[in-house]
Amino acid sequence: MSNDSDSSDNAKVERLDKEAAAVTVVESGSDDSYALGPGAAWRTGEYAIFFAYSLRQCNKLPVLGGFLLQFCVAGPVTAFGVFQDFYSSTWLSNFSQSDISWIGSVQLFIAFGLGTLAGRLYDYGYCRHVLLAGSLVFTISFFMISLTQPQRYYQVFLSQGLGLGIGYALVYIPTMTVVSHHFRKRKALGMGILVAGGPLGSVIFSIMLNQLVHHGPGFRWAVRAVGFVVAGCFGLGNALIAIPPPSAASTHSNASTSIKVIWTDLPFILTLISGFVAQLGTFFPIFYIQVFASGHGLSKSLTFYSLAIINVSSIFGRIVPNFFADRFGVLNTFIICVGINGAVGFLMLLASHTAGLVIFCILYGFFFGSTISLYMPAVAYISPTKANMGAVMGVGITPVGVASLIGPPIAGAILGSELIWWKGVTFASVVLISASGIEFVARYLRHRSTS
Repeated sequence: MSNDSDSSDNAKVERLDKEAAAVTVVESGSDDSYALGPGAAWRTGEYAIFFAYSLRQCNKLPVLGGFLLQFCVAGPVTAFGVFQDFYSSTWLSNFSQSDISWIGSVQLFIAFGLGTLAGRLYDYGYCRHVLLAGSLVFTISFFMISLTQPQRYYQVFLSQGLGLGIGYALVYIPTMTVVSHHFRKRKALGMGILVAGGPLGSVIFSIMLNQLVHHGPGFRWAVRAVGFVVAGCFGLGNALIAIPPPSAASTHSNASTSIKVIWTDLPFILTLISGFVAQLGTFFPIFYIQVFASGHGLSKSLTFYSLAIINVSSIFGRIVPNFFADRFGVLNTFIICVGINGAVGFLMLLASHTAGLVIFCILYGFFFGSTISLYMPAVAYISPTKANMGAVMGVGITPVGVASLIGPPIAGAILGSELIWWKGVTFASVVLISASGIEFVARYLRHRSTS
């Protein structure tokens, strides 16, 4: 009976994959890398080679709609290290590092934990509505941070932890899925370019916040200034992102079948576990690098720019490895980058002087970026079904959300009020190396099952 059920599910999945592959697309030119045409692909995050081609062919600069949306949501969220430093020293100084890190981890948990819902809504044809709703929620919540009062933890938690998390969730997975649908080839590179909007936003917003908070009008107007930039980019991004029509295979019953199949596929499950384990440790330096630099007596200017250095390096880390992933294999590249990310994490213990901190930020930023940007292409690659990719990607990002909730507070508790750095660094690095090993097993099982 079980075998008959499995055969029936597999037959349904094969039919769904064929329907998904049969969706009508617009071809332009001879390059089939652009499933909806070069213009649509570029507007949602195309790569630099086609950018140069577009400049030669068009009289106006193509605007990256999806890139701008990632810039708006991931930028302020991954700049949380600035908030962590300011809250712990001034705004929420009555609370522990672990208490404050819960704000950042909750926003990531909600952002990724609601991925399945956002992905389902994408599959059912509500992508535009979801993006607009997410943009509105994120913008309003960000402005609400400027209205919070010092030492009122719940106010910051509600606006930044819950509000930004919900807005992020409604934007992140739909934009990732849009790019996944636009590209037939070079999918990893296209998705890497898209998520590079996040660290670019983090660089700009972390510098803005540090300068305006410490050398300008103060915290409230610093947050409002960033909020105005975010609102403008949201408007432009939503206007320009190209959304493909829903697949004929994207129905409620078909989505349920796809979800059932992926939850019974061991390589896919191991990839989810790998993403969960990696996320437990990868954000530790992002949250604590400014606290680390300040505690070791480094200059204030270098302390403020440390997070920006990580995020600048992360931009290249989200593009270069993804370029090679399309040539040498997504899983191969992901395994190597996650393992190196863990090894580089130990170098944080040597970053107690200027040169050491700069070198660490550059190296960690690069491999942190690759760990983040290669995970979703790995999920898409190893998935046993290619239908209902919104739901598949939503399932893929959910374990990352859970790890985002508990990872930073666990690291903060291990770090302790005495800031015993070797404990926190060891925890973060070991879990990253473990994640690389788990993904290696997933790759082995997938290749064995297809050979």
